[in-house]
Amino acid sequence: MPDPFIHKRPSAPTQREPPIVHASADFDDETETLTYEYNGRRIITMTGQGRDGFGYRRSSDGDNQSWPLTQQLYFMYDEPRGARTASHPTQGSVVLDDPETTAQVTFHLSRDAVCMRPSRAQSGQAISGQVGRPLTFGINGVYDIEQDLLIEWYGRRWRWLDDRLIEDENGRLSARLEVGIGLQPWFVNLRPQYYRTHLGYQYHKPWEFRPHTGPVSGWCSWEAYRRDVTEENVAQAAEFFAERLKPYGLRYIQIDDGFEKTPIPFDPTRPIADSWTTTNAQFPSGHEGVISKITGLGLEPGVWTAANITNKQLAIEQPECILKDKDGNCIEGDWLGLVLDCLPETLEKHVLPYYRFLREVGYTYFKADGIRHLLFDGLQKAARMGVLTNDEVNRRFRAFMETARKGIGPDAFFLASWGVITQAAGCVDACRIAMDANPTWAGIRMQLTESARWYHTHRILWQNDPDHICARSQVEWTRSMVSLTSLSGSLFMLSDPLESYDDVRLRIIQTCLPNLPTVTGETGPLDMRYPAFTWTKLHGFAVPREKPAQFQTTEIEDALNMAGVYPTMNDAHPFSSLWVFHIDLPARTPWHVVARFATIPLAASEVPLDNLGIDPDKDYVAFDFWAEKYLGRVSGSIACRALDLGHCQIVSLREILPRPQLMASSRHISMDAVSVKSENWDGNELTLELEGVRGTRETYWFHAPAGFGVSEVIGEGIAASFTVDGEAVAVVVDFTAESGTLKLNF
Repeated sequence: MPDPFIHKRPSAPTQREPPIVHASADFDDETETLTYEYNGRRIITMTGQGRDGFGYRRSSDGDNQSWPLTQQLYFMYDEPRGARTASHPTQGSVVLDDPETTAQVTFHLSRDAVCMRPSRAQSGQAISGQVGRPLTFGINGVYDIEQDLLIEWYGRRWRWLDDRLIEDENGRLSARLEVGIGLQPWFVNLRPQYYRTHLGYQYHKPWEFRPHTGPVSGWCSWEAYRRDVTEENVAQAAEFFAERLKPYGLRYIQIDDGFEKTPIPFDPTRPIADSWTTTNAQFPSGHEGVISKITGLGLEPGVWTAANITNKQLAIEQPECILKDKDGNCIEGDWLGLVLDCLPETLEKHVLPYYRFLREVGYTYFKADGIRHLLFDGLQKAARMGVLTNDEVNRRFRAFMETARKGIGPDAFFLASWGVITQAAGCVDACRIAMDANPTWAGIRMQLTESARWYHTHRILWQNDPDHICARSQVEWTRSMVSLTSLSGSLFMLSDPLESYDDVRLRIIQTCLPNLPTVTGETGPLDMRYPAFTWTKLHGFAVPREKPAQFQTTEIEDALNMAGVYPTMNDAHPFSSLWVFHIDLPARTPWHVVARFATIPLAASEVPLDNLGIDPDKDYVAFDFWAEKYLGRVSGSIACRALDLGHCQIVSLREILPRPQLMASSRHISMDAVSVKSENWDGNELTLELEGVRGTRETYWFHAPAGFGVSEVIGEGIAASFTVDGEAVAVVVDFTAESGTLKLNF
């Protein structure tokens, strides 16, 4: 390979919208550093190759596509350096080995970036999520969220040099790795505007809009009371959850369909907005009254709206705002009714006022429903009839969403419901990724599976919403749903009548609140090799619209039919059944939470640690959360027990240290990213700063390797006692106050 031509170029400006261009290369002879620059910033530096270093590619090969742009960089020696060769009868001289030169590579990223596997999990691999900024074992990619830039690499042995992304004095992040360079190439792919162009989410522009990233949890009235909901129902729910779940992190009380004055609009000579700003007889105190009850209890109010028009008289009284076919007839859509034309003057008159009013009156959480029907059954129906072009459909739908966002403002939480409407990206904070949930296995499985299918979008485009959790389902199914929702960081909205929340279910929910601020750890196009929403074929919307669904048992044969038939469904862990969450928090030692969900019955199996993104050459201690059981030491792989349909297993794995450490706690499913604020080892004393719910009791389990015996446990501001069972130390903590210090002396 000839020596690369080095072009010393003037510095390029940093642009707000990252350009779709090649990164440029520069080699500094003085420092022997190879640098790649993109959008006016360094993105890669590479050292270790020496002055007469290996060859490298400075731009794309001709067979890489120009749109979406992929730039491939590769690094290799063009001649053997000390390699052993042998003669082959037909191939001539053959290289027997490939000596390596070790190079150090640093990826320079923005303030908002994550380690990311550049593909989706396959059968047997864990779907990956992360809390904090861990650098995950074997994950060969980083994603710069702020610039929508994916960097991925292949071809050679490599390893991370740090446990986490490193932050500099300006808040920007970097990731360092070490790679062996030899005769076979190590190559790096750069994918600018990755989600926007490579995955097709054209409205994703993180340099203009980033969704709210904090955890969101609450209660929704829909599957509890449906359209029969009353102001009294909502007030009672607010009182109940303020007492039982607000201390654990529950935040919102969301009023769903049933408060609005119907038909929409109830006066066809007036704006549609009137139906949303005026409550019906079920809410006699109006919006102000119900909001004051919610906020007076320290909770935040949420509200449901929809895009449908149910009063056909509107087409007579105000025909100018209704979408029409070529013959001038009003277009109607399933589940939608009449269709707004979504032109600026229509949106200004009919839509903006009610979103603005609802925000001004005090709502902070907004659920916009029926938008899939506006798009699919309304605007796209007009395209099918030749009335609108495809581009015009997207522009008008986008105008509706942007009008709603304008009305509620940038600080309110905005949920798009339902279906993954990609045209909502860059405008909403959350998107409902699943159909209407209910407490049957069909509904629960749909939520578990769709959470897996769409996890590549989570906290990149928006927060994923698997729809409300029906805790009145079978206890084990409820346990699975709340565990996954909490660990994955998805929207955590309950929806049951209050009498459904017995002590068992409440305790399950409490241990899963708050849900974590987890970000997806993998990306790639949606896998369409198995069916979505299969359960609708079997069960449809058989539940009456006005009646909340009730729990139903299911037969195994029916459950397997819901799964559809796909090649890997009988594997030990088919897709959707195995997850891992890598947690890296300040003042804490990183750990992993492995989660198994029996979307079909799971047999006992051995899971290789590298399938979990965990280094198989290290030793770990394992703890089963729901069984409250120390599982012992783990190396290379982890033995997993069989799980019946709908059951789950949640296990923490922590690298064994040469001193005692926390293994798990009963307070939170993450074991424990919530109540433990810091963990410090000094001398022979382990100190934890804790925050809990006053008046509650939790257990904290510690691993004490051989040679470390507990001599004393001291609680400061809290009460503590302990028991020992081999290497496991269980400390029971009574939170007499909301915070305190726990000290273990060895």
